Amino acid sequence: MAIRYKLSGKQQDQLIEREGTLADEQLTGVNVKQDTALINAALRTLQAAGVVAEWEKCTLQHDEEAEEQVYIRYKKRWTHSSKIHSYAAKTQESQEK
Repeated sequence: MAIRYKLSGKQQDQLIEREGTLADEQLTGVNVKQDTALINAALRTLQAAGVVAEWEKCTLQHDEEAEEQVYIRYKKRWTHSSKIHSYAAKTQESQEK
């Protein structure tokens, strides 16, 4: 099962974007049901290729028909974007009260 990824971030104050596919041999020992483990596998793949950046966003797609899952680097962790949006909405509501 090939998993597509797209990482966006900054490298020396310039925006950078890389995308690729994680092949089965890159996923050996990786829990493919845990998206953060897949993101870490993508990061290791890029680091091995000499691409180092401050990554801020990652999009994963498990197969052609699957919906893309978007993760944002938030407080030093990869968090699904829907959780960040709901946190922001709750914060805004509490500030309005």
